[in-house]
Amino acid sequence: MADDPELIPGIHVYCDRWCGRCAFASRCLQFRLETEGRERDGALQNFDVLNAQFWEEMGEALVQAMRFIRDIAAKGELEVNDLQRETVFSEPPESLQRDAREHPCAIAALLYAGMVNEWFAASDELSYTEESLLTKPPLFLEESIQVIRHYHYFIYPKIVRAIEGRLGKEAVSGCNFDADASGTAKVTLIALDRSLAAWSLLYKEYPAQEDNTLSILLHLDRLRRSVEVVFPDARAFIRPGFDAPLP
Repeated sequence: MADDPELIPGIHVYCDRWCGRCAFASRCLQFRLETEGRERDGALQNFDVLNAQFWEEMGEALVQAMRFIRDIAAKGELEVNDLQRETVFSEPPESLQRDAREHPCAIAALLYAGMVNEWFAASDELSYTEESLLTKPPLFLEESIQVIRHYHYFIYPKIVRAIEGRLGKEAVSGCNFDADASGTAKVTLIALDRSLAAWSLLYKEYPAQEDNTLSILLHLDRLRRSVEVVFPDARAFIRPGFDAPLP
C-alpha cells in the first residue's frame, strides 16, 4: 500500500487530526491503514470531494466573519483600537525565553477553551427555541458546532508545541526547529480561522448568547493575529499535499 504513487508522503505531519473532514484522506497512508477493509478507493475519493466543498464554504464564512467583526467595530460596538493591537497576546522575541505554557498566546488559547465550555454550559440561559437549536441543530449549525468542538482543545497544545519548537525544546526528527515551529503554527492558524468562521455562523442564531459569542470572536481574532506576529513565516509554510502542488 505504501508504494501507491497516489499517496502524499508526510501529509499527516502537519494536519489537524480530523480525518473525517480531510480533503486528502484517500491520499494519506495513515488514514488508509486505519480504514483498510472498510472503505474503497472510489468511496474515499468521493469523501475527499465532499470535504473539500465543506472547507470552501467555511472559508467563505471566515471572510464574512472578519467583515462582521470590523463592521461591529465601525458601529462603535467594539473599540477599534482593540482590533488594531496586533500584539495583544504576544511578546517580542527577546521575551520568549520562558516555559511555553506561560506564553501569552498559550494562556489566551487556554482561556478560549474555557470560554467555549462556558458558552455551551449556559444552556439554562437559552430560550426554548435556542435550546432546541443547540440540542437538535439544523445541518449548517451542527457542522459549525462540530468545527468548534473539534478545535477548541486542539489549539492550546499546538500553540505550546509551536512555541517549544521556537525555543528549540522540541522538533520532529529530521526537521529544522524553526520550520517545524512554523508548520505547527500554520496548523494552529488554520484551526483559528475555521473556529472564527464557525462562531460567526452561530452568532445570530442564539440572541441570548450574542455578547458571549462576540467576545469569543474578538478573542479569537486577537489570538490569530498574535500567532501571526510570533510566527511571521507560518502562513507561508508549505505543508505536504495541502499547500504544495499535487502530482
